[in-house]
Formats: sequence, C-alpha cells, structure tokens
Amino acid sequence: MNKYLYITKKSITGLNKFETLLLVAILALTAVGFLLKGEVTFNTSVAAVAAILGVFCVVLGAKGSMANWIFGTVEAFLHIYICFCTHIYGDMLQRLVYNLPMQFVGWNKWKKRMRDDDSQTIHTRYMTWKQRLATTLAVTAGTLALGVFLIYFGPWMIDAMQSVLPDMQFKTLKMDYDHPLQLWLDSFTTVMSVITMYVSVKAFVEQWYMWLAINVAYIAMWLMSASDFSFMTVAKYSVYLINSFYGIYMWNKLSKD
Repeated sequence: MNKYLYITKKSITGLNKFETLLLVAILALTAVGFLLKGEVTFNTSVAAVAAILGVFCVVLGAKGSMANWIFGTVEAFLHIYICFCTHIYGDMLQRLVYNLPMQFVGWNKWKKRMRDDDSQTIHTRYMTWKQRLATTLAVTAGTLALGVFLIYFGPWMIDAMQSVLPDMQFKTLKMDYDHPLQLWLDSFTTVMSVITMYVSVKAFVEQWYMWLAINVAYIAMWLMSASDFSFMTVAKYSVYLINSFYGIYMWNKLSKD
C-alpha cells in the first residue's frame, strides 16, 4: 500500500471517541454553513471539501499525526483555487508562497521525529525560554507593524490595486472595520498565524498555546462584526478553541512518552 494512504488510513482508524466527536461537531458546523448558502455549484462543493479537509487537518494535528500534513496539502491547493475564483488574491498569495510550501517542509521535519511504534505520530518538544522570548517579540513587532500599515496605507493600497484589478478583494486588508479593535485583532491573528505555522513545523508544544490565543482573538473579532457570517464563524472557532486545549494536552503528553 502507498505510504501516504497507509498513514492516512492508520490515522483515521486510530481516532478515539473524543477526536471523533470533535470531528463530527466541526463537520456539522461546516455542513450547516454550506447548506445556508443555498446554492450548490462546483465551486461551493470544492469549498465544502476544503473545509472538511481542514477539519481533519486540525484534529490530526492535535494528536501529532503525520497525516495532518497530507490533509493540509490538499486543502491548501483547494483553498488557492477558491481564492483565485473569488478574487481574494491576498489570501491566495499567502497560501501559495507560504502555507503550501510549509506543508512539505512540515512533513519532512516531522518525519525525522516519528515514533517507532507505528502510531504515525511524532515526538514533540518544548521551546527554550530564549526561543519563547524571541517568538513573543516577533509577534508583538509584527502585529504593531501590520496594524500601523493598515491604518496609514491600507485604504491607499486598496484603491491603487483595485484601480488595476477592480474585482480584487482581500481577506485581511479592508477599508474600514465595524469596531476599531478589530483592526488590531486582525493584525494579530494574521501575524500570529504565520509565526505559529513555523512553530508547528518545528514540532514545539507551544504552538497549541499560540493557536489558543489565535482562536480567542478570532472569536472576539467576529463577535464585534455585523457580518451575516458572524454566527457560523464564531461557532467554528469555538470548536477550534476546544481543539486547541486538546492539542495542548496531547502534545504535552507526546513530549513525555
């Protein structure tokens, strides 16, 4: 059997009751969000599949499974396609130049830390205090820099780029926010997500504390939003928040086994 199929099968069949329940909860939310759109097209079907793959990715990541990167790679390709079709080029470029390559980097890095018990999971580790301080400073500096950029140059950049491509949209860059604090939460989650991906690749336990902070920030940001998508988005990140606690528990355990 192909090793990737074997790892995927081993990981899925090895899910415990809590992991299965968590998957069902997130998949149910994904299905509700999909059905609320009302229209079933090829692109909405691709979006649903991408969402489901993303669910498997985060749950398998919480248990330190190699299959996390397999699901993440396919989801990244689908997300790039979705962003291209919907003209959300900022998010598309981030996925294309960073998230997608990091899936392959993560696979190669984690492969060197695999256990010998055929569980297809890895040995996790902790950062040094020096690494924790450097990470905190990087997140703080990055958040401040992006926040200031969005305040003073965001609207100008949107106007300039949309003058060339009128249908261009952005996931992060906006003309205004429903609440002033949203801009800083938006900056924090963007910077923190990029840095946390790198920490994840390095197999550090601390990544799950970082994902916990990201999910709390996302929930706060969307609670302030007047968008029609707010309820479903808050519900989704609430389940991701639970998965973060599970990731903390599992990765601390994996570092000691």
